[in-house]
Amino acid sequence: MNFYHLDTMGDDDEELALFDNFVDKIDRYSWRVHEGVPLAPDWPKDAKLFMNSENPGIKLSSLLGNTRSMLVASKEFTEILQEHCQHQEIEYLPLAIYDHRKRVRSRDYFLVNLLGSVDCLDLQASEILWDKNDPTNVIRVNKYVLQHDKVAEAPPLFRIQHDPSEYLVRTDLAQAIFDRGMTNINWTKLPFGS
Repeated sequence: MNFYHLDTMGDDDEELALFDNFVDKIDRYSWRVHEGVPLAPDWPKDAKLFMNSENPGIKLSSLLGNTRSMLVASKEFTEILQEHCQHQEIEYLPLAIYDHRKRVRSRDYFLVNLLGSVDCLDLQASEILWDKNDPTNVIRVNKYVLQHDKVAEAPPLFRIQHDPSEYLVRTDLAQAIFDRGMTNINWTKLPFGS
């Protein structure tokens, strides 16, 4: 079984919408999305995500590219996740997408918040920058290398424990995403340690 690192920035296509802001009026909770902590209790009923002038692309895709490590998925993409990730704790939080002129472009998107993470890295083979003052704290992971026994029971979609703002997709889910023609998916197959 293989695993793919999902890049939330998406494809390098200037026509595609790219977001560098968090959901309107709840930016103070954005850390929860990076850490896999529940956000539903504070989620607004009229959640809005706005395009901005720094990123002029307007074309919507199955997975909206962003610089905030969010999984912002279309209804179709969300349905695939719900089919394949039934036994996982995931929040599917509805939101509306607004264009540069603050007009609604779509109400069929969800912020997908995976709760928790999986210890999956081969810590010896991965390139990890550790905090010198606290050797248990990871500053950054420069190279992800998986450990076979740690991912043997891994779910179809999960966060990396040592870098929870990053997501991994198992082969079967990746195939379903590909087969259903989802767009703006950019991922890299990760190696395993020896």
